[in-house]
Amino acid sequence: MVTLTRDPLTISLLQVASGLPWLVLGLPAGVLADRWDRRRVLWSTDLGRAAVALGLTGVVLAGATSVPVILVAALLYGAGTVLFRSAAPSALPALVDAPDLTRANSRLQIGTTTTGALAGPSLGGVLFTLGAWLPTLTQTGALLLSVGALRGLPVGQPHQGDTNEHTRGPMRAEIAQGLRTVFRDPVLRGLATATSMLAASTGMLLAILVLHVVETLDAPQSSYGLLFTLYAAGSLAASAVVAILHSILGTRRCLLASAALGAASLLTIAWAPTATIAAIGMVMLGAATMIYNVLAVTLRQQHTPDQILGRVSSIFNVVGVGSVPVAALAAGVLTSTTEHH
Repeated sequence: MVTLTRDPLTISLLQVASGLPWLVLGLPAGVLADRWDRRRVLWSTDLGRAAVALGLTGVVLAGATSVPVILVAALLYGAGTVLFRSAAPSALPALVDAPDLTRANSRLQIGTTTTGALAGPSLGGVLFTLGAWLPTLTQTGALLLSVGALRGLPVGQPHQGDTNEHTRGPMRAEIAQGLRTVFRDPVLRGLATATSMLAASTGMLLAILVLHVVETLDAPQSSYGLLFTLYAAGSLAASAVVAILHSILGTRRCLLASAALGAASLLTIAWAPTATIAAIGMVMLGAATMIYNVLAVTLRQQHTPDQILGRVSSIFNVVGVGSVPVAALAAGVLTSTTEHH
């Protein structure tokens, strides 16, 4: 996008295009994850995302890149991501015994953090300097590897989806059933509230962190990227011990501890006199977020009936993703107001 335009509003449309599918498709994706065979949903979705990435690679090689093309690609890719993230947590309990869910979710989070937060962005930046088409081509290859791995999952899982149109209700009714399940169940309702608060606090932090680093802490702009590397490092460290902590403290105490650590980390970043102290806060925040995510997902999987797990997972995705832009906007308004006073 930056090679095509430097207009901030136009560039921001990329984030809008990536996030819009969550608001439009988030809840229906959960219904589909409950209706269809989740293993097939996963590999088919990644095959579709690979096609989008390969198509964008061809456009770049042909020199036909434009802002509308990139936005359409982001919309299509985002739609696939929404469906994938609704089906993936729902498929795991059929593959792993209940006592091993915490460890399995921890390993998935390790993989996501290592590739998504550490290796991926850095590799993408390096590849882009070598050729604008290389990142999307590499992404295509990675997605095809994912398709192969997903197709190799065990078949004949307990959940095969409700494929009989005569035995299932309208999509709106199924979405409503999922919402009722979450809001009537005290455990799921509490988790949904906590997830929303965690996402909102992170969204507020991300909205003004770069200004805090550059202006308040008077640190170089390069420090901003380093803080996120340390955040990922904290996440990885926590993922290695979360199963042990869970076996010692139990789910409830671990979740409370992660919330307390998260609050302490935000206060540390806010009151840090130097970028070094803020960096410690980011490590703490990464650890707190990882512990919460692993245990919250595990508790949700254990507490939700399999036939509705896709809808419940999608509701949590929408609650988490939907809180971020609202909180970020609130942080911007609050920051502007307090600075003027």
